[in-house]
Amino acid sequence: MRDTVSQKISVVIPTYNESQNIVSLMKKISETMAESTLPEDTTTEIIVVDDNSPDGTAAACRSAGSERCPVKVIVRANERGLGSAVRRGILEAAGDTIVVMDADFSHDCAMIPELALAVNGGPIDVAIASRFAEGGKMSSSTHLLLGSRMLNAFLRTVLALPVRDVTGGFIALRRDCLQDMDSQRIFSGYGDYCIALLYKGFRRGWRLKEIPFTYNPRQVGLSKTRFFKTGVSYGMRALKLRMGLE
Repeated sequence: MRDTVSQKISVVIPTYNESQNIVSLMKKISETMAESTLPEDTTTEIIVVDDNSPDGTAAACRSAGSERCPVKVIVRANERGLGSAVRRGILEAAGDTIVVMDADFSHDCAMIPELALAVNGGPIDVAIASRFAEGGKMSSSTHLLLGSRMLNAFLRTVLALPVRDVTGGFIALRRDCLQDMDSQRIFSGYGDYCIALLYKGFRRGWRLKEIPFTYNPRQVGLSKTRFFKTGVSYGMRALKLRMGLE
């Protein structure tokens, strides 16, 4: 087991039309890291990858950084997509530990130190904030909860993954885990990049750990996820991965 050491954490946040959330989120991240029990010399940066939002998301971000958590804003004028935005953020990150999260407050900032510590202080390669691990919770409508559970059960079975929450997208991993991986192929599509990442990594011997958390639906702004369409897309990608077509 590795000793816990000081580290630099890069929090990667893909955005599109999140001006109503992003400033409050970055403030909350800064407060969370200031109050965490991570080593005192741990540093944190926030990397926002914005797909040229017309609502001023990028401009709002540039004025919201802090000395404790400086923000780097990347605006992509000619490219869109959640998976590729996450990849761009990782490529631009300076941290040893990468945390990927959403901008809509569905992912609790309080989990960031725990996720980072899991991959820094023990034999874990990827820590997953899990809605469906014991102790986890998904605050949503009954049909969305059941649909999400069924989808994740299907994905877990098809891919033979020891993970209950394959699609959450709130994860921490060590940068060195991505060496020699085809990141461009993995980080494609929408949230299914997380399915491909966990599957490819597990087959390489990554050690995965789920940490329960409570998922809350966004309170401000519009969701970009259309559950049925997304679920079909995720299922198709899982089948392609299992059949070796990707």
